[in-house]
Amino acid sequence: MNENMKNEIEKYAEIISVSVEEASATFDAIVDNNNLDVNTDEGLRIARSVFRSKFGQARARMKQTEESGDKGTEYTGPTFTQKATGLFWAKEDARNWEENRRNTLMADYQRDANNCLNSGDIALAVQLSDGRYEVSRSIDGELDSKVMEKLPDVSPMQVDDDRWIIPVDNRKAWASGQANPNYGKPLPAEAWSRRLFFVGKVGDSTEYQEYQLRINGEQAKDFDVNTFNWCEFTCVPNSNNPSILSARKDGSTLDSLTYVEGGEDVLEIIQSTLGEKVSALVALDSYHSDNSHKPSHERMVITDGNVANMKLEPTSNGNRILHLSDLNADFDYDGDGYSSVTCWIPKSLDIDFGIGSNVIISGRTSQGTDADGVLRNVSVNVLGLYVVDRHGSAGEVYVEPVEDNGDWW
Repeated sequence: MNENMKNEIEKYAEIISVSVEEASATFDAIVDNNNLDVNTDEGLRIARSVFRSKFGQARARMKQTEESGDKGTEYTGPTFTQKATGLFWAKEDARNWEENRRNTLMADYQRDANNCLNSGDIALAVQLSDGRYEVSRSIDGELDSKVMEKLPDVSPMQVDDDRWIIPVDNRKAWASGQANPNYGKPLPAEAWSRRLFFVGKVGDSTEYQEYQLRINGEQAKDFDVNTFNWCEFTCVPNSNNPSILSARKDGSTLDSLTYVEGGEDVLEIIQSTLGEKVSALVALDSYHSDNSHKPSHERMVITDGNVANMKLEPTSNGNRILHLSDLNADFDYDGDGYSSVTCWIPKSLDIDFGIGSNVIISGRTSQGTDADGVLRNVSVNVLGLYVVDRHGSAGEVYVEPVEDNGDWW
């Protein structure tokens, strides 16, 4: 670490009356949460600026306490590395956010090349007769060009024999108002992230709480977990939002993940901590209707049922299909009564049970329409799976019913 920065951290610790380790952890959390590279001058300047801002906030709180004894209501929980113990009840797949951006920009360019360039979303590189490249981009509404020996190593997208487009960062400032040092610079070809939903105890907490663990970078692809299994790992709580946990940028969160024995009853934890997300299988239509307008992380549902059928051959996007039914529900043979719910199981979740098994699933409800615009039954995109009562084996495959026009037997 930069020597001057070390001195600032020690001064922070002295004045705020915390250990140097805690002050260092605060600085590390700033670096991790903002994806900063402190080996560069710009990254170090931003990290130092945010660190100094936190010092100012902490010093102001101390002064307020000294004058009035009022500690205020601002969150004062830990912002350094802590151990979390509990279970992941749902997990999203790692997602490359730049892939969608690149696909959109390619379509925008093909639709209106000039407008796409003038928007500042891309740079346009044209190869010259001498093998070099003339690269143009729009900065602050003005078109700027320069000749380069080679294209940046961010997988430029070829749009013609002699030209490429390069996605660039067009955000002048972060949401906080702080200037974005990467404004106008090429964006990487990949920007991976992953979100996992966790229930557990973090640090010195004695109560189970809901958290989201957010992972950025390459380690997002590698950090996979078994849902509803008791585990431990290290993480960094977010100082501004205590329900958010971050993985350490150095990869130690991934290395620290271990599964443990002797955890508390899974069903009891679900009911006591996640009760508002629990819905009966037969009530999913109402649950979906009540929650479909909410943000994705608030549309999670937990339900249970018996496996009535399964189709293990993956669909085009890799999902397998389970049909869950509630054996306690009435069935109307003469009408459109309840039968089963279709569940889409991603390849990241193992199916090691057979028809007749009782399972708990977590995920998001969805509801499409048919060709006539009529709403289909609600289905579930599954993000977590727990086998309560196992029967049979996954080798029992789905058999499509075949119409029989022969004799009655």
